[in-house]
Amino acid sequence: MRKIIFSGLFLILLLIILEVILSFFGLFPNDFYTATPNSSFEWEIVNDEIIGITQNSTVSFDHLGARTTSKIENKKNKIAVFGGSTTACFALSQENTWTALLEKKLGNTYWVGNFGRPGNYSNHHVLQFQHILNKKELKDVKTVLILQGVNDFIGYLISPERYLNSSEDYLNKIAFQHLPNSKYSFLERLVLYKLAKKAKQNLNFQLNHKKSLTEVANKIKAKRQQSKLVDSLPPLEKGLLHYKKNTQKLIDLAKEKGIKIVFLTQPTIWKENLEPKYEQLLLTSGFENNNNFYSTSALNEGMKKFNEALKETCSKNNIEYIELNLPKNTTVFYDDYHFNESGAIIMATEIYNNLLKKSVN
Repeated sequence: MRKIIFSGLFLILLLIILEVILSFFGLFPNDFYTATPNSSFEWEIVNDEIIGITQNSTVSFDHLGARTTSKIENKKNKIAVFGGSTTACFALSQENTWTALLEKKLGNTYWVGNFGRPGNYSNHHVLQFQHILNKKELKDVKTVLILQGVNDFIGYLISPERYLNSSEDYLNKIAFQHLPNSKYSFLERLVLYKLAKKAKQNLNFQLNHKKSLTEVANKIKAKRQQSKLVDSLPPLEKGLLHYKKNTQKLIDLAKEKGIKIVFLTQPTIWKENLEPKYEQLLLTSGFENNNNFYSTSALNEGMKKFNEALKETCSKNNIEYIELNLPKNTTVFYDDYHFNESGAIIMATEIYNNLLKKSVN
């Protein structure tokens, strides 16, 4: 028993010494970041499963945690972009994302920083707007683009309570990959804890990311095709009101910072009587516990309401928005609303031609 106690004490002392030593190396960011700075990973794309993407996706982030193809230093014009997975575009390599293509169209004096995070919606964008733009390199950002709507809509369908009433602490951990140490519990601040967590995440990614792109996707698609689709949505009023309030918060924050904010309406493949060949591609349905799948007609009507709520709030505040009426087929999407390679080109061209060419320059 004494040997066990002695060994335990020795191990605890050793861990304390190791924690102190590691803390001097600054291994983990101590600030708000939507992605790990100066990191990268690769998605293996199965061409038979994802239509319109011809190569594996290399995803990398700069020292600000942004997906970008250029360095921010000495750029005269800086644009920050917030959104969910349709902004992050993780299935597309860096140079093929719509944000990178937009930057190329705007010219060499522009830097477009993509801070999109899969699954994020307006609750998260409010926090990101508050914290990301406080970084010294971003304090002179004059324009912010926000593509939002679908995750708000689906998020409200899945869990109205979580969408409406999540705490700021909970939202922070989804809006950011890293937070200041002051936002963590004592255990979560420890370098050893962070290393163990990172090792676990890396292992899960290596073991499961391919499975998540193929097996899980096929399972959801098959279950949707075998299910009786629900044609009517539950009441959306509370969700729409919350969405308007968040959009208003973003507008108010932009005014406080003297930033031009431009919203993008959410394009999707959903429509009434969607062709069967496109129905087979769908992954998202707005269901609870994978049981209830909504028809594309119902989803389209719900998405229209959220887009209308966005436009109404923008018009009320005399704020510019870009209404994206993209083709509802595989020239743009490889599933419900994620862009393939040609879709990203169309997306960037639409944004540039419809508004930014005139209003950003």
